[in-house]
Amino acid sequence: ESGGFLYYVMPYVEGETLADRLARTGELPVPEAVRLLGGMADPLAVAHKAGVVHRDIKPENILLSGRHAMVMDFGIAKAVTESADRERLTTAGVALGTPAYMAPEQAAAEPGLDHRVDIYAVGVLGYELLTGQPPFTGSTAQQILAAHVTRAPEPIALRRPTIPPALAAVIMQCLEKRPADRYQT
Repeated sequence: ESGGFLYYVMPYVEGETLADRLARTGELPVPEAVRLLGGMADPLAVAHKAGVVHRDIKPENILLSGRHAMVMDFGIAKAVTESADRERLTTAGVALGTPAYMAPEQAAAEPGLDHRVDIYAVGVLGYELLTGQPPFTGSTAQQILAAHVTRAPEPIALRRPTIPPALAAVIMQCLEKRPADRYQT
């Protein structure tokens, strides 16, 4: 605060977004994709442990600086411990996020979203890093959201057969439709 004027300061971080990188190079080499996914999982684990769900993991919200991936823009993050009254005041019945990266329950605007929507989004992001495109595409947001809710993604190994089977299994488990079938942390 200065003279009654509220402001905040953010550090300048030199780098590019993951979206810029993907637009320039397309799919990434497997070791690099794994390194970047690990770099995203660590800060999300810290946020989840603190009860914060990001809800908008996408390439535009990942900043690459040197060899590091930084999760940015917690603008629509939700504190899991919000009271029921505040939940109604925020977005009951409205799907917030970016359609290509939304978990089925998020796309359906279900109440009570938790950290597993971020795990799904990391799976979508991993799929895109390894194949050059997300598992579901469409000409409208509604088509993409419907696909997340109703369609199984094509196995990632069909799109890029050289992906190690264990890595393919991890990505596909993150993309399970039911939150209980995904990794829990």
